[in-house]
Amino acid sequence: MTKLIMALIFFGCTVGLFAQNSSDTITITKSFGTLYLQKGQRLTPGQLLSITKSNQAAYEEMKTAKTNYDIGTVLSFSGGFMVGWPIGTALGGGDPNWALAGIGAALIVASIPLSTAYKKHATKAVRIYNRSVTNTGYRKRHIHIGPATKGIGLALRF
Repeated sequence: MTKLIMALIFFGCTVGLFAQNSSDTITITKSFGTLYLQKGQRLTPGQLLSITKSNQAAYEEMKTAKTNYDIGTVLSFSGGFMVGWPIGTALGGGDPNWALAGIGAALIVASIPLSTAYKKHATKAVRIYNRSVTNTGYRKRHIHIGPATKGIGLALRF
């Protein structure tokens, strides 16, 4: 019976040696865009910003990413509206203002570098954050088996 208990303790400690806190990591998925997922849930830029607050370097990187995202979103939506309005007017039979559409197209083009910068900074922030999560989840443990006063002893050091 004591051998079984010793074996279970040894096995549990050995498994604990290699355990990492990977449930808090953020995965990056690239398909038709870049998705940031944690525990199967898609994360918004605001959620990424609040998650990375625990790591200063990741948080600073994510603040830059969020700023790029916010400005790029405003420019792209404004540009889309400015392009869409003259197209809708033309489809409705009215006299469209094509200068407005040209300005809108320029705003859309201006938002592209901001979107790229967001992806670059957000990905860097996630990588920094993931490194800190996996490093802090690892605890070094030592197991010593040796002679004791009444036979063999097991010592665990954390």
